[in-house]
Amino acid sequence: MQPTRLPSFSDHLRNYTIAFYQTQRNAFVIIITLLLSLYILTVPDQASDMINAVIDDGVFHSLFQYILLSTFVWSWIVYGCTRMILHISPVGLRLNKECDLLLRWLPKLGGVIPALILAYAFWKSDRWQPYLLILESGLMLTQFLLAERYLPVFKLPEQWRFSDRYTNFTQDVRALWRHPLGRLVIRTGVILTLFLIALFSLPVDWGFAQRLRPTAIIIFGITMYTFWGSVVVYFNDYRYRPLVLMMGAYLVVVSAFNDNTSVRQATGKSGPPIWQRPSVEAHFAQWVAARRQEDGDTIPLVLVAAEGGGIRALNWTAETLIRLDSIIPGFSRHVYALSGVSGGGVGTVFYTAFLRDVAERDRNNRFEQFRKVIRDDYLSGVSSALLFPESVQRLIPVPLPSLERAKWLEDSWAASYHNNLALSTLDSSLTQLYQTPTGYDYNLPSLLLNGTLAESGQKIITSNLQLDPRYFKNVVSTLDVLGADVPLKTAASLCSRFPIVTNGGLIQKDTLVGNGRIQQYGGHVVDGGYFDNSGVETCIQLLNNLVPSIRRMDTARRITVIPYILFIQNSNTIGSLPQKRSILQEVQIPLLAFFNAWDNGSTTRDNMFNSFMDRFTNPKTNYLTLRLAYNEKYPLGWFMSDSVARNIGQQAKDSISLKNKELVKLKGAFRRLGVKRVVN
Repeated sequence: MQPTRLPSFSDHLRNYTIAFYQTQRNAFVIIITLLLSLYILTVPDQASDMINAVIDDGVFHSLFQYILLSTFVWSWIVYGCTRMILHISPVGLRLNKECDLLLRWLPKLGGVIPALILAYAFWKSDRWQPYLLILESGLMLTQFLLAERYLPVFKLPEQWRFSDRYTNFTQDVRALWRHPLGRLVIRTGVILTLFLIALFSLPVDWGFAQRLRPTAIIIFGITMYTFWGSVVVYFNDYRYRPLVLMMGAYLVVVSAFNDNTSVRQATGKSGPPIWQRPSVEAHFAQWVAARRQEDGDTIPLVLVAAEGGGIRALNWTAETLIRLDSIIPGFSRHVYALSGVSGGGVGTVFYTAFLRDVAERDRNNRFEQFRKVIRDDYLSGVSSALLFPESVQRLIPVPLPSLERAKWLEDSWAASYHNNLALSTLDSSLTQLYQTPTGYDYNLPSLLLNGTLAESGQKIITSNLQLDPRYFKNVVSTLDVLGADVPLKTAASLCSRFPIVTNGGLIQKDTLVGNGRIQQYGGHVVDGGYFDNSGVETCIQLLNNLVPSIRRMDTARRITVIPYILFIQNSNTIGSLPQKRSILQEVQIPLLAFFNAWDNGSTTRDNMFNSFMDRFTNPKTNYLTLRLAYNEKYPLGWFMSDSVARNIGQQAKDSISLKNKELVKLKGAFRRLGVKRVVN
């Protein structure tokens, strides 16, 4: 009789590899959600800043407690879903010692990983948070072991009894519901889903999402998606019942019918009809008349371009403009127009609303209230809408506009402005912003908010002015397409619909085509950074539109207008060669090319426009760039920690000062031209 050969190390390794493949082939959705979570919570600059905000508040603050709670729920869902997939009616497993060991330990190890991901995200050796999260991972493992030992519903069998043939859908449902753990997981997941959707569908102005902050919201969203992904995978049979493929096909089909992104239109009290908006020429003539004192006057005209960059751009733009107001008397009154992109566009909207709402003599006293608006948390609301209400919309074949996440972002802007300044200006219409009891307000700068029309790639501008197509060539006007006005908060969102975080906003109009038929034309407005992230190009187009009027005034010797283009930049201006990237280059390289070209395109345009400004000799145009000292840790999303906000505010105080030679020249020009601060 031959002696039995003991398995070698290579035999064990091969058996473990096969067993791991067989088990994780079924539980792949768990692995995918954990990997995506690791990326989302650790890689983006926005994630790091969210984590830093929680760290700065300390371990006893409610924000960290919410993260501990959400991680606890996430861990149990991972554990329960893994057991549901692996332990209830699986098929195709080759049972051996190695497979038995993995079946018993993979659910517990999977349930430990969420807390370890958070510990890695929070890792700072001199802070308590990561150590507490590591402790939580150990406590979770202890709970799983105790539950399996003392609670019958979690008890592991002595031996596995799995079917050796593929089963139909009815048999799988019956097996799942007959199993005590299966019933518990399904009931818990459904109740948790309904609770989370109801909770995060509460109105934005209630502030519930802001109390939890984005990190906890994202964790709860990952938890919900882990559960439902596991349910789909449990019933999936890639040969007889490809449920994953069927769900994907269903989502594609219903997407043709449930587009809920139609932009809001202004309702209630509004200004004159949008076709009565002033043209650039007519508006400019009135703007000059409001500043002209006598023949021979010289008036500075400032065109501001605010670069995009999420909440980083929002803060830098608003801080810069307010700072210029404080060091250059009469500055805001001589800003003719603000050309904004993405977060820079939102900053120009907030700034213009502030100018409208607060008298000049009171602005310094109320600036801290305004600062709370530009530094507020706008990511929580849009994240909760993306993960919960919009998840419902994706499944329903009819559009429900109230579930669109971009509208939640708009509402969070309006709510913050109202909560801090006690005014509802952002809820009013764009053109109404310029209406006064006595007529049009020419003391406010005009807004040109730059978006991109996704279907054609054209630049689209939302403005209180009628744009002349001779100068704004191949540019679409939002209000002309809609044939209606939009709320000011919607105008801000139409230039700042950043990829993934927000969706495109649908604008369309009925057009009469052949045979008397009506066809709808339009498209989805996305972030202006797709076309030009600087906003300077629009300033050049506007200046070209103004030049004939400026020359006529100069020829008649009534008045001289001196144009200034001021570029407020926040992107990276470093031109050194980077390190190469090789991992997942098929995916990573195209994405890097897109986002980095987006970022560096503004620098290229800045250098180009600055170099040919000398060609504007009649009138002579001055060009000035005010740059944020770029920091790669400054976030690009809609959340900013207090420490980063303070850094940007301090930069504005230090760099936007009369130590800047160009600003000294600008202030000197205002003084020589007799510009005085106007007291309202």
